[in-house]
Amino acid sequence: MDWSAFIFTIALIILLVFILFFAAGIASGDWEMSPSMWFRFLVVAVVAVFLIPALQSVAADVEAGDLALLLAFLVILFMIKLLIIPELAVTDEWMSAIFAALLTVFITYILDKLVTELLETSLYTFI
Repeated sequence: MDWSAFIFTIALIILLVFILFFAAGIASGDWEMSPSMWFRFLVVAVVAVFLIPALQSVAADVEAGDLALLLAFLVILFMIKLLIIPELAVTDEWMSAIFAALLTVFITYILDKLVTELLETSLYTFI
């Protein structure tokens, strides 16, 4: 892994933590999060950053196309539902989890495509 990929990976993790924070804030209406919630955001972000390329690599090996993004979405959805949503005061837990998971997978995918096109490198050179 070169330094640019490492820096992009760390930046992506930090960005996803803040995206999860905003999604949780929008879903619950409460913008004050405890340190344990920030740690939960970090866990989900790290898993997302390493899970998506791993699943894409496996899907490419078995010629499954974009099935990896669907599987990553489902795993992240259940992680958010089990780790983050129980600590929030939300009216519709599944809708909040789906919203946060969609944002996480979508932003990760878009940033990977942008970095690949603009900088001719990949966020996922560690896979």
